[in-house]
Amino acid sequence: MSNNKTEKKLDKVLSLSLGKKTLIWLAEINKYLIVNPPFDKIIELIYRGESKKSILEYCVVTLNLSIDEAKQTIQQVKNNLSKIEHQKDFSGNKIHSKLKNLTFDCKRFYQINGVVFSIEYEIPEIEYMIHPKFAHLEIKKTDEYQNHFQLFQIGNEIVLLVNGEKIGSWTKEMEHFMTGKVSMEILQKIHHNREKDWMAVFHAAGVSNGIESIMFLGDSGNGKSTLSAILLASGFEVLTDDFLPVESETSKLCSFPAAISIKKHAVDLLAPKFPELHNAHEYCYPLNKTVRYLSNPYATKGIPKKVPCKALVFVKYEVKSNLQFSTLSKDIAFQKLVPDSWLSPVEKNAKQFLNWFEKLPCYQLTYSNNEAMVEAVKNIFNDEL
Repeated sequence: MSNNKTEKKLDKVLSLSLGKKTLIWLAEINKYLIVNPPFDKIIELIYRGESKKSILEYCVVTLNLSIDEAKQTIQQVKNNLSKIEHQKDFSGNKIHSKLKNLTFDCKRFYQINGVVFSIEYEIPEIEYMIHPKFAHLEIKKTDEYQNHFQLFQIGNEIVLLVNGEKIGSWTKEMEHFMTGKVSMEILQKIHHNREKDWMAVFHAAGVSNGIESIMFLGDSGNGKSTLSAILLASGFEVLTDDFLPVESETSKLCSFPAAISIKKHAVDLLAPKFPELHNAHEYCYPLNKTVRYLSNPYATKGIPKKVPCKALVFVKYEVKSNLQFSTLSKDIAFQKLVPDSWLSPVEKNAKQFLNWFEKLPCYQLTYSNNEAMVEAVKNIFNDEL
């Protein structure tokens, strides 16, 4: 690690300098925070379990605050930390009571990298959230499956059981986290490992030249999936367009076999290269999101691919814009990276993540011309920036 980074273990508090700001990982709540000094030191003191007196003394002596100002500052930090929401946890009795009289309307079977899954959905609405992206992997009903997933409702929350074990529950407003957890469980089963073996999973696309890979990130609607399909048609390998896992031991990006989601407005653009899109079923989701799914041959055949990451690129499609490519500061990149990501709560993996992130170059790519975008991606791989 470079000299500009301070890393320490203070009751499982890790920190990383990002220019004028500090990135802190709090193991107890698995939370990453970007803060301005001196708030980083106050947070560390709180999570070290230092006494109120010593924290107050630090604020008065080191920060030159009055006692009242120090008390207000400490309370403000504590209030901000306490805003973290805790997921509701249903008791085993409540789940068992629900299952006793439960009939699953929808039962599907999938074969993914040689592993067979039985997934039961209580109602079609839940099936609609999961099945379309794995429909290309569906097989006929079989009694020979290795994994049994069940998704059903208790109150206004959806509960996920895997092989009889409760994994989590989410409100419909948290649908993205629920579908991500289903994907995470599938990921572990096809790799025959556990959650701790993954450093992170990003809401991102991964594209490879066969030797290295680039992670493409951006807000929903900024064109990650369309970009992935265009690069697939241009000879690149697409690891995934939405759910991108990073292995903890190697820090390599890994493929995931979900189909690529193609927005309605991009179908005509991509159909000449992928004629199967013409007859693909159309799915309508909230916020006027209408998509068709494109099977990704590089992620669905053979052993899952694992490729080192060369760069993080935050991408944005902007109509009639010239191609713009620039370096992105680490603090801004991190704030864009984390919101929809799952980051491992294991301390070893958190250290690995900080080290991995520090070394990766971060860029911003804005474009409207697809050919120019493809050339820019080739230049990144070829170090011709």
